[in-house]
Amino acid sequence: MLRKGLLIVLAVVVSFGLTGIAGYLIYANSAGRSEANLSLLVRFAVNPIIAILVGVLVGYLSKDHPVLVGGLGLLPWAVMLLASPHKPTSLAGWAGWFSPLVLWLPLSAAIAWWTWRFSHRKITTG
Repeated sequence: MLRKGLLIVLAVVVSFGLTGIAGYLIYANSAGRSEANLSLLVRFAVNPIIAILVGVLVGYLSKDHPVLVGGLGLLPWAVMLLASPHKPTSLAGWAGWFSPLVLWLPLSAAIAWWTWRFSHRKITTG
């Protein structure tokens, strides 16, 4: 139980840390780019990469239940992405198609399960 708790905390720290690093790198290389291009870069490149990296980390370090641990570890990050001045005003908006809760949490959970499955499989020789 302690291992799962620490893994959730690690996933939260890594997701926020990667967000900070990505923000700095985008800011440092944003000369000559429009705000719309930067927004698309963050939404469709940076966010999935962060979700995938957190899923790989959780899947590799988890002994069991990587989907639950990965989802709980990435949930604060996904909610933080929704806490913007342009946040949805209805429940349908929070669960809309481009919402982090719909896209990035399942992606991270699937990657965590896949990584866990392949890193903990038993090799049998016949």
